[in-house]
Amino acid sequence: MTGSQQKSRLYRLGETVWRVKLWLKKATLVITCALFTIIILIEIVFRYFLFLPLHGMEELATYLAVWTYFIGGAYGAYERSHISASLIEMLVKSDRINLLIKVLANVITVVVAVWMSIWAFEYLAWSIRLGPRSLELRTPLYWVHASMFVGLALMSFYFAIELVENLRKVGRSGDGASMVKNSGDVR
Repeated sequence: MTGSQQKSRLYRLGETVWRVKLWLKKATLVITCALFTIIILIEIVFRYFLFLPLHGMEELATYLAVWTYFIGGAYGAYERSHISASLIEMLVKSDRINLLIKVLANVITVVVAVWMSIWAFEYLAWSIRLGPRSLELRTPLYWVHASMFVGLALMSFYFAIELVENLRKVGRSGDGASMVKNSGDVR
């Protein structure tokens, strides 16, 4: 097998893993949202029409919501539709300076996201080790805590990809010295 064939196989494997990961995220979002809606509907029917308490449903809905939030956050990071306060772009007219500011923001975002991912991993490890359970349903909480680690790790991954892409743009737009020297250019 030649080097290009092996590279082609690795590329296809990477592409397949990427597509499966995206599909799993979308499926998780659809399933958790659908289950959340069904649970709330059941809770409404039991509480307001049948006048019967249904214990544990709010707890289960909350846990599904946590999965939805963190996987949704990861999907938002993938799409780059996450919230951004980019007021600098309106004040600074130089594309080069804006790109450098984006890179700085990307570095800060990646550092914070990785830091939060490490905390989430430690929290998940603690949860697995001690085995806390929910109050009403007595379900192990590590499956809920796993959503935080999975979501934050995926966010870190996508933020890192965005950082690498912006660093490549900086490299293509010229060397850093000329960018800083020409930063006073106004259009």
